[in-house]
Amino acid sequence: MPVPGLPGGEEPAAAECFHVTVTFRESGPAIEGTWENGTVALGKFTSFVGSHGGVDGVTITLWAKAGGDRERLRTWTKDRGLVIHREA
Repeated sequence: MPVPGLPGGEEPAAAECFHVTVTFRESGPAIEGTWENGTVALGKFTSFVGSHGGVDGVTITLWAKAGGDRERLRTWTKDRGLVIHREA
């Protein structure tokens, strides 16, 4: 299923689910959500960037999970902006 905004528009082939984490400082409190649909997870990631992305110390990460392993797909911080970790 194409995922708008992901490199190549594709989900990782073996992704079982997707996670979005929002950490408020390194090794500090975090919130996390899990979705089976990559498009929904990307929408949540984007929503969190809109609501929390301008706050100092906040890191927002979109992950794909397969076989118990997580692959970081994209990260947002106020200082660095959007970083895409996985190229298609």
